[in-house]
Parts: sequence; structure tokens; C-alpha cells
Amino acid sequence: MKPVNNEQRLVATQEIAWARREDMVYRGLVTSIPWMALVNLCFAVMVYFRNILFNQIDAQYSVAPQLARTMDISMLGICLLSLSLIVAAWRKFRWLSGLLILLSLIWSVSCFYFIVHWRLPFSWPLTTILMLTALSALYFYPRGLLAYLLPLWITLPLASYFRNQGFSINFFAVWAIFTLILVCGYFVLRRWFDEAWRRNQQNKILIARLDALAHQDVLTGTANRRALENLLNQASGQNAAFSLMMLDVDYFKRYNDRYGHQAGDECLARVAQALKNAVRSPDDMVARYGGEEFAIVLFDATDNACEDVARRIQQALLQAAIPHEDSSVSKFVTVSTGIAAYRAGQNAQNMLAKADEALYRAKEKGRNGWSR
Repeated sequence: MKPVNNEQRLVATQEIAWARREDMVYRGLVTSIPWMALVNLCFAVMVYFRNILFNQIDAQYSVAPQLARTMDISMLGICLLSLSLIVAAWRKFRWLSGLLILLSLIWSVSCFYFIVHWRLPFSWPLTTILMLTALSALYFYPRGLLAYLLPLWITLPLASYFRNQGFSINFFAVWAIFTLILVCGYFVLRRWFDEAWRRNQQNKILIARLDALAHQDVLTGTANRRALENLLNQASGQNAAFSLMMLDVDYFKRYNDRYGHQAGDECLARVAQALKNAVRSPDDMVARYGGEEFAIVLFDATDNACEDVARRIQQALLQAAIPHEDSSVSKFVTVSTGIAAYRAGQNAQNMLAKADEALYRAKEKGRNGWSR
């Protein structure tokens, strides 16, 4: 099994928060739902203990015992639903909107009775506070916000109609203004949420670019030593099947002495391109290990597949025909290659040491070749 693909190794080695908009919404729900649930819970407890808090208010308003018991059961239901909201938000339950609309329906029926039958003075403020609370907690989650707001929003004109036995122009003017406040507030808050999402995406791109620079060799455009060692540690930790090739440009010091360091840099860049052209796929990592040394990691590669890659590298360099008059093995730039296959129990340092030993043997055999 391959630990990660090449893009993940070079661009996104750390998990970035809010990779999707849904993740940001979920984070918002986890943060705001407990507060919203607490508001609903507190109001439900106040209504349940109304006779203690408001000096036997049921008797003052001649509330029928059966209706009072129904109201108590409703408040206990709201308490249970409020607690369920917190669990649903934390566990990403899909029926979160269902809980919200059920909670809102219970409040809507209760507030309707508060307004029409009991004529309690706090009924109107209670309804508007519940709606404003939902707006503050759910503005980034339109489906849930609509599920909670709609029943309460419809309840207000219905309660006004039955209480006043007809339509009240004054009420509808106030109701329209309040609706405008809700709508404008939603769009203002939603704009801030969208702006936060855009900034998150910009930060994500910036972090990815910085991470790529931290794991990439600027001169050759290949992975750097840090990225190579990270991959080897990860692959050996997972007991993945892979082989490591260590390559060294033959007589590179002579090349620098004859052509200069700037030409040497250009030479390394062309060698790196030849290596990238010779590997099997983007999943094979090409890295600059240091100086004129390169490394290639091949996953799920047989011995023959590794030698095929080494042969293609020779051919690619031959076609590149980079002049090297001071080389003792060719008129063009060549490389020597050491190949090491991973065995269970080995770590990154063991693999690097094995490949380096194989590279030394390849040089002893006359360079411009490979050894195991």
C-alpha cells in the first residue's frame, strides 16, 4: 500500500482545518448549538417552574389544570430536545434540522397558547428572543435556520389574528419591520461567514505553497532531503513495499572546475529532469539528496523494474548529451546508481545506508552503471 501520493507529499503534508465548507459549517454548529440549546433549555425551565418564579401565575390567569399539565409536558419535551441538539451537532446527525423544526413547533404551539388563551405579557418577547437566538446560532446553516424560524414566524400573525379576532394593521407593520430585521441580519451575518470562508481558502493556498517550498528543492524542482526522509520514515513505518535508488553524478567536481558553478547548477537541473522523465509514474518520488546526489523511491517495484528505471536513466542522459569533457567514463554527463530493496524491520537510515553502499559498489565497478 502506498502511504501517500506525490502531490500529498510535496504540497499538503499537514491536515488543514476546514478543507471543505461543510467542515466550517460543522465547526460552527458544534460551537453555537450548545448556546442555542442552553437558551431554549433555560426558557423551558422558567416556564416549567412558572408558579414558583411568578407567584402562582396559573391561578392568576385561571389556567385549566389539564392545559397546565400539557404545558409542563411540552416544556420537558423542549428540555429533552435541547439536549438532543447538542448530541446531534457533535455527532453530525443528519436529522439535526428535524430536531430543530420539532423544537420550534413545540414552542410555537406553546407561545400561541401564551398569547391567545393566557395573554401573558412576556409571550411576545419570548418568541422574538427565540427567533433572534436562532438567527445568531444558525445563520451559516440555512436549512436548520429556516426549520426553526418558520413555525415561530407564522405563529406571530396567527396568534395576533385569534387574539384580536381579526387582522391588526399596527401588528402587521411591527411584524413586517421585525421580519426585515431578521432578513437583513441574516444577510449581514452570512456575508461575514462567506468572508471567513474565503480567507480560510486563501490561507489554505498560502500554507500549501509554503509547505511545497519547504519540501521542494528550488534548483532542481524535485523533492528535497527532508521530504525524502519523511517519505522513507512513513513507508518503512507502514511496511510498504518499495525500493530506493541512490544516484551520484559522475565526476561532478571536475565538471564544476571546468565549466563553473553556474553551469554545474544548470547541469543538475537537466539531470533532475532526465530522472523525472525516466521514472514510471508521478507516484515515484525523485529527490535531491544533497550536492550532486539524487534519490528515487519506487513503490511496488520488482528488481527488474528497478533496473529498467536505471537503464532508462542512462538512456535519458545519453539523449540529453550534457557535455563533460573531464569525465573518465564518457564525453557526456553520466550517473552511478545504487539500488536497495526494503525489507521488514528496516528504517529510513538503514535504507539510505544500504543504497549508499550499493552506490559505492557501482562506482568501484567503473561508474555509469548500477549495482545492488
